[in-house]
Amino acid sequence: MTTTTEAPATQAEASTAPESVEFAHVDPRTLVVGVNVRADADLTPEFVGSIKQHGVLQAVRARRAEDGTLVVLEGQRRTLAAVEAARETIPVQIIDGTEDEARRIVEQLAENDHRRDMRDSHRTAAFQQLALIGLSAGQIAKRTGTDKGAVASALTVAGSKVAAAVQAKYDLPLDVAAALAEFEDDTETVKTLTAVAIKDPGRFAHEAQRARDERQRASEVAAARETLAAQNVTEVPRPDYNDAKIKRLDSLKPADDDANGTDLTVETHAACPGHAAYISSQWQRVEVVYVCTNWRKHGHGDRYSTGSTQRSGPMSEAEKAERRQVIENNKAWKSAEVVRRKFLAEFAQRKTAPTGAAAFIAAQIATRTHTLGHGADKDHELAAQWLGIKPGASAYRARSQGIAQAAEKATAGRAQHIALVLCLAACEAGTGVQSWRREGTLREYLTALESWGYTLSDVEKIARGKAPKK
Repeated sequence: MTTTTEAPATQAEASTAPESVEFAHVDPRTLVVGVNVRADADLTPEFVGSIKQHGVLQAVRARRAEDGTLVVLEGQRRTLAAVEAARETIPVQIIDGTEDEARRIVEQLAENDHRRDMRDSHRTAAFQQLALIGLSAGQIAKRTGTDKGAVASALTVAGSKVAAAVQAKYDLPLDVAAALAEFEDDTETVKTLTAVAIKDPGRFAHEAQRARDERQRASEVAAARETLAAQNVTEVPRPDYNDAKIKRLDSLKPADDDANGTDLTVETHAACPGHAAYISSQWQRVEVVYVCTNWRKHGHGDRYSTGSTQRSGPMSEAEKAERRQVIENNKAWKSAEVVRRKFLAEFAQRKTAPTGAAAFIAAQIATRTHTLGHGADKDHELAAQWLGIKPGASAYRARSQGIAQAAEKATAGRAQHIALVLCLAACEAGTGVQSWRREGTLREYLTALESWGYTLSDVEKIARGKAPKK
């Protein structure tokens, strides 16, 4: 038995709205399951058992094609479960008329978004389908009520076979999958980051930033190596700290002090048999350092010699290990700084201050007046940046005035949060790459951030005063 009702449509909708709606009980095996935003039907034994016992309680929605077949628009999972449960018929809402493919996908996405098991990988697949039929990221965002940035990230993930596959397999959040897409051509980094995302997701942002920084350094080293090859300069390993044979050109001079004041430069030294260079990749930058590989033999002098003797004997293994650790921790701090300041920028947008804010502000005023004064001396540069204050460049202490005006207009809760941001920005402005070496000096600051949702990296835990166990 079937019933038919007229489907009302406005004049603007007439070209895409169905002409009529028919309800019927249909053999599920005769239905054609179209492309769905879900990558899998996820037919659990419990769901199939429920369909077998109770049947399909909510009608499947289908469109009648020109050849008379019924194509499922909504209800893929119910249809497939009914087939598996051997149900003879299921209720179907049959719609005649021309199908709007984009509308179908958007409606599927809206329907599935209200279900508990809707995954980010499903949204990624849906946005990809919409893009393939011609919708821009802005149109997708508008029609699905999704942030445009999230749509752009999803399309980036969809365009990466590696990121899309890992997201679907491990049910990873969109921001994590988008980060993995950055390293699609680096299998080992993808494996490492995936393991972190699964086992310790709080550390993922730190590990991803470290990977970005290492990749940038590797790119700069490769560029420096190409420069040396183009100059036909021999590349040598970075010399040991106590190596007395190799010396940087900027610390050498011609043997004859009266050589017409000629400095020993890269150009003037190019003809020397000892002319070479090494690539220094430190936390600050990648640098090409030109050297002479045997400066005494080739007749150069030590520009800064005072007659004192150099250290005798090589560095001990312990000293070498300590030096390597310093370099690694300096790199780790710079990477953590990027993640921490991104967190603080987002944290600054809160409407009210979190629990414990008043006590933290009072303690800072009582014990950290120098730190707060340092922030004020810089006209609260970081705080203004995080709070979105963009004053005119010509105004005296423009950022301070802009923050004060924002506080005057704010609610009491927001004003307290602005005060908290001023304190946090002053603390942050006082940090630097050597902060981790002053164990415990940032205890109150980093402990507070951790209590408000920030995940500390290992090097930040050292600065807080509780080094991670190895």
